[in-house]
Amino acid sequence: MASHERSSKLVAFVAAMAGLANVFGLVAIPIGFTSIHFMQLPIILTGLAVGAVPGGFVGLLGSLVMAFRLPTANPYIIVGNAILGSLTGFFYSRIKNWKVRPFIPQSISVIAAYLIQMPYVYVTDVYFISMPPAVVQMILLLLLAEDLVSLFISHIIMFRVDISAKLR
Repeated sequence: MASHERSSKLVAFVAAMAGLANVFGLVAIPIGFTSIHFMQLPIILTGLAVGAVPGGFVGLLGSLVMAFRLPTANPYIIVGNAILGSLTGFFYSRIKNWKVRPFIPQSISVIAAYLIQMPYVYVTDVYFISMPPAVVQMILLLLLAEDLVSLFISHIIMFRVDISAKLR
């Protein structure tokens, strides 16, 4: 396959995942006094399946709707999700060949990316957006739950489909 065909497939995949992330950002599932969404699913899936740069782009482009649909616009969400996608891909590319079940390096990669994203989210939301720290702590817990559910779904998808091979 020609190099331009592979890059065209990758660009199309990144665009589709970014679009899907934006759609998922519009759909919130109410749970008690809060709601959850799965905007992170395409971001995490892209980072795990095709790497840091595509994961970062999906995080960057896939967060646009969420960042500006909130009652108070929060453009810092865009960079936060780029951090999540790129670092998930970065860590996974380094440890995916461990001689363990694939879910272990995938989990480590997503959790490590979340742990690095977490202080960024806290600082930007508390100090730049002026949200109460208790609210930001609740958001961080929800983000962790959403990331873990997205990790599990990504693992199932990657178990069934070799996305990287499809893009070659």
